[in-house]
Amino acid sequence: MGQLADAIDARQQQSRQGRDARTGEARNAPEVLVGTIGLVAGADHCIAFNEDDAADIEQASVPIWGIRFTVLTSDRVAMAKARGASYASCTINEAQAEVALDPDFDIVVRLLDTDMDEATLRALARFRPTALAPAPQFPLSLRDAANMQRLRMLTGIPLAILCPIEVTASDLEIMRDAGLGCMLLARGATSDDVAAVKQRIADLPDRPAD
Repeated sequence: MGQLADAIDARQQQSRQGRDARTGEARNAPEVLVGTIGLVAGADHCIAFNEDDAADIEQASVPIWGIRFTVLTSDRVAMAKARGASYASCTINEAQAEVALDPDFDIVVRLLDTDMDEATLRALARFRPTALAPAPQFPLSLRDAANMQRLRMLTGIPLAILCPIEVTASDLEIMRDAGLGCMLLARGATSDDVAAVKQRIADLPDRPAD
């Protein structure tokens, strides 16, 4: 696994430890990675949507960051790795299948249609992308909530979702319980916004037992 996959797995393993029996507080960091578009202090990861984003992130030597591609080839993966990126975001139609074979570089697959049929979802899961990224509307509808649960049940792959800066605690709880592994705040988020979302996640009640 690459850096993003390792970080998601570590947070989810940590979340299974539950809360401190004496204080009732979360024992460690929030179980969902909070990311930003471009460089923002305090983010667990960030992603470059353009060259200015990438230059700022490279200069800051951010350990976990990615690049959003419209077409992802093995040559572009090599370029991204050379720049220090650890993951890429692309749609299922935009990535060559061979890029999924790189064990050190993570792929987040954006889904334009969360109603993909079960056979396609199970086939996609065999390529083991780091995360699947549906695009729900906020506030969450029951349909989107159910679709996220379905994605997680059929694939077992964590979800990565672009969220509004003021995403509510209730929507965060629904997404977390559906398998949210990492999130991305909309462009314009500040370090204070990142801290506020992390606190909202940390304050969520324990997830229900499976």
